[in-house]
Amino acid sequence: MSTVRWSALEAALPLNELPAFHRAFLKLHRPELQPETLPLRRVQQYVNQTLHLLAKEGKAKAVQGDFELEPDCIPLPYRP
Repeated sequence: MSTVRWSALEAALPLNELPAFHRAFLKLHRPELQPETLPLRRVQQYVNQTLHLLAKEGKAKAVQGDFELEPDCIPLPYRP
């Protein structure tokens, strides 16, 4: 299974879609946070924290300041 580079995924999205993408990512991995109610700054912090957690769980890999994720770690509408 090929992995997806986090920075490439973000770069492929229009800037105005990034908040929705980040919230969908958190909703998939940490729904208890209720990401749709969080301020954008908190969303960004939790996304970074979640990427590190996924790396610890072996579902992502930290690579040169970026992350490579398994496709099933990405919300369906955003999977390449």
